[in-house]
Amino acid sequence: MSWSETLLDASYRGVKLLVMNENLQAQRSLSEHGVPYRDGDDVEDLGRGARRFALNVVLFGTNYEIELQNLLAALDTSGPGELIHPFYGSVSVVAQDWNVQHHADHPDYAEVSLQFLERTPAEPFFARQFEFVDVGVLDSDTGPTWQDGLLDLFGQIDALMATVQQWIGGGWVGLLENVLGLPGIGLRLGQLRSQIGGVLAGVLGLSGSSKSAASFDPLFDIPRTPVEIRSAIGAYTDPDSTAAPLTITRSILAQDNLPTSMPGAASLDADAARTATAFIVAARQGQVLTPATIAAVPAGLLEQAEPDPVQATAWALVALVITELALAQASAVATVLDAEKTTPTLNPDELESLVGSARGLAQAAIVLHRRLYGVEQALQVIEPLRAVAALVLATARQVVLQRPPLIERTVESAACLRLLAHRWYGDHSRAAELLRLNPTLRTPYVIAQGEVLRAYAS
Repeated sequence: MSWSETLLDASYRGVKLLVMNENLQAQRSLSEHGVPYRDGDDVEDLGRGARRFALNVVLFGTNYEIELQNLLAALDTSGPGELIHPFYGSVSVVAQDWNVQHHADHPDYAEVSLQFLERTPAEPFFARQFEFVDVGVLDSDTGPTWQDGLLDLFGQIDALMATVQQWIGGGWVGLLENVLGLPGIGLRLGQLRSQIGGVLAGVLGLSGSSKSAASFDPLFDIPRTPVEIRSAIGAYTDPDSTAAPLTITRSILAQDNLPTSMPGAASLDADAARTATAFIVAARQGQVLTPATIAAVPAGLLEQAEPDPVQATAWALVALVITELALAQASAVATVLDAEKTTPTLNPDELESLVGSARGLAQAAIVLHRRLYGVEQALQVIEPLRAVAALVLATARQVVLQRPPLIERTVESAACLRLLAHRWYGDHSRAAELLRLNPTLRTPYVIAQGEVLRAYAS
């Protein structure tokens, strides 16, 4: 079929074009990587650049001046426009340059040379689009509020714990079935009973519970074990509701509600106990897990068809305890952050420490599930954990944004904090605020000239 039978009516921004000839140009971006003393280059294709459409069009006749004005107006319009190319159809382009020529021998006639660049819209930074819910809209009559965000967090924790207990409990049943077909069944059952009982006793010891881990046999009442562990961790990490809010905050800030090592570590496999303790210590300090610590978790152990029951049970217990700790800490930190919105008691460093512990434990739990379990199984726990960690971070961010910007101010002349508060804000009662923002200040009653303090801008 000849192109003379398939030509389209050319136009740009709706202005008709009579095309005399056209030219298409394109070029690919290439990166050449040469090696000294070796012939040739390694050429990397970085993609094609914008296509260039060059058109020569004519305008003639009695009304050619009106047509020329319309065309020039279309070309002067900024931004991309639609070009109907006679061969290539509809293309989104930007007019780059044009040239209008008149000839003395051709009255009522003009030739216009046009060059267009093809426009390919940039992909958004996130290809997936998410609906952002700002949990910090504190006084909004419509849409989610701060309290809605916290309720959502607690709801996710409850749903997540049901999922965790289901996976862990089901895994233990399978491990016990594997033991029946292995030699030395009596020794292995004794090791499993020792591991589960030791961890349970360690967790119960944290909470000061009067219960005894020997009150039931964990091998024959497997569903009860995760429930007991969760109950003990909840009693240990959740603040006492009868205590004063400031006492609760200080207790969580001092991390009195977090263990310093893996509960029942002495009864576990040595590698599992050592790695779990490293995870907890890093979370308490708000540090990111090192690659070496992450690599210590055996990849895919709990998705194997027949893993070693003793080792697998140890790591399953570690995953359960750290996940429970992560979620309990997130609940406790969220409670503190909710109180902070009405009565500020923490400085930015303390807020960072609180959020760091919650996010550190969440990261530890995510790493354990990602390394130990299969992808589909792990994602059911990892995704809610990520949402909980993100919500804690967003909540802390809103606490910070409620307050004026934090700046550094120089003391112009010796004074006490009350006098400084009066000078800077006209309110001497804000001395307590200055003391909270400068916890390292040793002599608030006499501050030397030239000392730099952190203070709110207004």
